[in-house]
Amino acid sequence: MLKRLYSETNLLLKDFTFEPGINIILGKYSGLKEATGVNGIGKSSLIRLIDFALLSDSAEKLFFSDKYKFLKDEKHNIVLEFLINKKKYFIKRYFEKKDEIYFGTTPKNLEKYDKTELKKTLTNIFFPTVNNDIYIEGSKFRTLMNFFIKDDLDSHRRYDPLNFVGAEGINKTNIAIFNFFLLNLPTRNLLSFAEVAKEIDNKNKAVKEIERTVEAETGKKIEEFHADKIKIEKGIALIEKSLNDYKFLENYKNIESELIEITRKINEKLEEHHALNMQLKKIRDNFTLNQNIDTAQIQKIYNETLYTLGDLVKKSLDSIIQFKSELLENRNKFLIKKENQLQSKIDEILNHISVFEKERSILYQKLKEKGALDSIENAYKDLISEKTKLLRIDNYTEQVDNLKQIVFDLEVTVSELRRSIINDLNNYNKQIDTLQRLFHEILEHAIFIDEENENAYFIIEKEANTKSNQVPFKIQMELPKADALGNFRLKIIVYDLMVYLNNIKINRELPDFLIHDGVFHAISKKTMINTLNYVFRQYNTFQNFQYFLTFNEDEIDTPTNKSETYGSFEFDWRKHVVAEFSDVPEKMLFKKMLP
Repeated sequence: MLKRLYSETNLLLKDFTFEPGINIILGKYSGLKEATGVNGIGKSSLIRLIDFALLSDSAEKLFFSDKYKFLKDEKHNIVLEFLINKKKYFIKRYFEKKDEIYFGTTPKNLEKYDKTELKKTLTNIFFPTVNNDIYIEGSKFRTLMNFFIKDDLDSHRRYDPLNFVGAEGINKTNIAIFNFFLLNLPTRNLLSFAEVAKEIDNKNKAVKEIERTVEAETGKKIEEFHADKIKIEKGIALIEKSLNDYKFLENYKNIESELIEITRKINEKLEEHHALNMQLKKIRDNFTLNQNIDTAQIQKIYNETLYTLGDLVKKSLDSIIQFKSELLENRNKFLIKKENQLQSKIDEILNHISVFEKERSILYQKLKEKGALDSIENAYKDLISEKTKLLRIDNYTEQVDNLKQIVFDLEVTVSELRRSIINDLNNYNKQIDTLQRLFHEILEHAIFIDEENENAYFIIEKEANTKSNQVPFKIQMELPKADALGNFRLKIIVYDLMVYLNNIKINRELPDFLIHDGVFHAISKKTMINTLNYVFRQYNTFQNFQYFLTFNEDEIDTPTNKSETYGSFEFDWRKHVVAEFSDVPEKMLFKKMLP
């Protein structure tokens, strides 16, 4: 849970403390003539500061823009305090440097991290793997955190409730993986499927690229090359036959024999040279022993668990590295001796080859002086030319054939994975039914009280006839009149609450907070009041989550004489206001008034 947001540099109006249950961030009208209006007073900025502390790229881009230049110039910082299993953690970020972040369990003794490093650490803390069938690979901290924190700008751009990722061009398989993880449905086969499907796409793109290259260079399609290959092979066979049938004159026989013998010797020496070079390479590859162990980083990680444990581990690792260094030094002495021996042999062979090449050059010169080579010179030129063409064709066609074979094999794997994914869905029918019941419960108690909801549904529908690189199912959710702006945003609210409350009910090790900034804009007050009442009842039952919302005063405040129209709150929402801003400078989020 989120505990507190504050600044050590006197940046904020005050320190903001957050509570379990509903947390309301409120914008109030001052009624003064000099008031500027409740937009831009700090409601969304408070959410974005939380997001910035949790390494959001979009929040970072905003706070490093010219509009917020004073944050950098005045060297401000913010600190986010949060709890995981009752243990306190702190993240401190300065606005002067993007990639310098401090994290730890004691605010006065935080470790410095770069952004990539801390994302990996926070992935393990916020999204630990506790089920071998349900997990996310890699450092996906920010991708998943986009579900739990939605600021006003991002939520307005989110048209598909499933696509909380926000990345342009993300494919449906990856969207399905993230949603399955959050829905507590199996991802193992989906992850394998995504990897294989991506490989198929890459190989098909490579085939098309080769085909485009061939057509651009030759004006022919790759298919035409097979016919050309047969013609060229026939031509090569005829040339080779004529060369094989060529007879040297009797007085050139001795030169021919010498040439054959000297060429044989050169080839033998070249083979020997190649073998020795391979041995030399292996020896040189063994000179280095990878000891790139960051003992300071390991010490940092273990000290987060137990203060002295990291120091002990580092001391042991340093001893091991010293011992390995001594072994490496002795081994290198032996390798240097062996290297020198091999290099000496290689130099000797190269000298022999040089002598043989000179002898062969003299023999060729004798033949050329007597005109013995004139009759076969053109034939050899033709042979080389035709073989070069054949080699080029073989190279292109072999690449294409190999890639197509790989794609064929991968498609067999994809087919097996698609069947495994369907089996997973069958095995998780009970969990899917639970999600569907929760979906309808949210509609009945929070959204469509006294209204029909027969046309509303959440389903994961199996699809057998999709393309091989597409998942064999479709996640669908519908609300009546969902094309209207209010109902369109309702889809986001209903889906998010379904996913979030399902994880709360089963006590999954995921963030216990959900932030909805601005999602209730254009939604009726009756729906808003019903939703908050429903969430309040859920909190009274489970007592283990936080739901953050932003409102302007007129959006949430309801006159008592309108209770029959809008309904009424089952709790005093004013007691759940954790941050309140007004439209005059001294009551805005930042103590410094923005331009």
